Amino acid sequence: MKDNFDHYAWNQKRHLAEGLNDRIGKIEIIYTEPGQGRRLYAVKIDDSVGKRIDKVYQDDANAILRYLGIEGELPRSLGFDDDKLLDSIVKQLQDMGIEADWCDCMDVS
Repeated sequence: MKDNFDHYAWNQKRHLAEGLNDRIGKIEIIYTEPGQGRRLYAVKIDDSVGKRIDKVYQDDANAILRYLGIEGELPRSLGFDDDKLLDSIVKQLQDMGIEADWCDCMDVS
């Protein structure tokens, strides 16, 4: 039986996640407010001293979460029960020592 496990890819992801985890101090997930569709506005990523590393959107944010080993993905817009999903993502980030929060508070009008 052929071994399909790719050690190189596994090590690359592990080192990338460790490097990201070392740099990231805070992740803020921002959705538009309920009257504006509760759509994902942005994900702001800061280092441990508060300096902005990046401001990303859904695809890049979900890629970063996957690299960090977070279960769940950010939905494009919030629906029924998505609050629990976001609470779970935030809790997983906090368990890694990353300050994290989400809100549906952005007023884009």
